[in-house]
Amino acid sequence: MAYDQHLADRIARELQEQGVSAEAKRLMGGLCFVMNEKMCVGTSIDKTNGKPRLIARIGAEAVQVALKNKNCLPFQPAGKVMKDFVSIYEMEIDSDKNLSHWVKLSIAFNHNLDEKKT
Repeated sequence: MAYDQHLADRIARELQEQGVSAEAKRLMGGLCFVMNEKMCVGTSIDKTNGKPRLIARIGAEAVQVALKNKNCLPFQPAGKVMKDFVSIYEMEIDSDKNLSHWVKLSIAFNHNLDEKKT
């Protein structure tokens, strides 16, 4: 399973800064951070272009907005689109501010999943 260690470290640091406890697990062909037993955010190397990407679980509605950004694509492991996830590429996550934005969206969606259970 391939992923970008530098991006993984940045994600872990951002989660910590947000006061979130997440467990790093090897999932979806990369490294994912799991909150409340659900995948929240992660990183992998895109097999089609060999570039690192952020994988963010932000919800179907937010994905539709994100896909208007040229640096975001549907997340589709094994060719199947996962409706709540988006792949975000280098230019969009080069800055800590942009990375923070995507991580915050992922955290918020994760919390909403818990609220839907009750």
